[in-house]
Amino acid sequence: MLAATLGMGGGAFAADVYSSGGMKDAPFAIPETSWTGFYVGLGLGGAAVDHDVTTSFAEINGVGGTGIFGTVEVGYDRQFGRVVGGILFNYDFANLSSDFNIVGINGSARLNDMWSVGGRIGYLLNPETLAYFLAAYTQANFDLSAPIPLRGGNPDGYSLGGGLETKLGGNWSLKGEYRFTVLNTDTLSSSCPRVTDQADIQTGRLVLSYKADIFGRDYTPLK
Repeated sequence: MLAATLGMGGGAFAADVYSSGGMKDAPFAIPETSWTGFYVGLGLGGAAVDHDVTTSFAEINGVGGTGIFGTVEVGYDRQFGRVVGGILFNYDFANLSSDFNIVGINGSARLNDMWSVGGRIGYLLNPETLAYFLAAYTQANFDLSAPIPLRGGNPDGYSLGGGLETKLGGNWSLKGEYRFTVLNTDTLSSSCPRVTDQADIQTGRLVLSYKADIFGRDYTPLK
């Protein structure tokens, strides 16, 4: 009697498993992509520097140069549904020279490097693509060369920008980003002639990043 009961129960269970709408047709739970975690990135970009040089005698606009640069970036992101917020630090290294002429005196300002620390906030257009805005404190390092003594060359300021980042697979992602950096006025010479410089920098960059899920996939799924 017991064997018959077990046989009938097993047959009913098997029929349910393989019948339409049974366990075999149940959807599998596919984990969504998590944007939470620490990341490190390497990239390349192009930069355009514009200097507004002012002296005791004249103001010289349109002094600048263009070139390429490399960048290293680290940061941390946290996902809240479709919103992603994070902090970042990056170091850009370049060799971008801008030549100028001040009342007959030739000189140059070469951008060696700059670094930024700030944050970003973005919105997921889909689970794999993030559109974001960023703001950061930035400091640049210029090498100055001229027949007259110049000092300074390390102005600071702020950067604003935005971009798109997309998942490539695994923990890898690629982002394209634009930044506009405004540096504070730097006094290069306080003697005669007095020389000041206010520089703006525009950059576009591509960065390949690797994200490590150190704390696991602790995030709010997309709705």
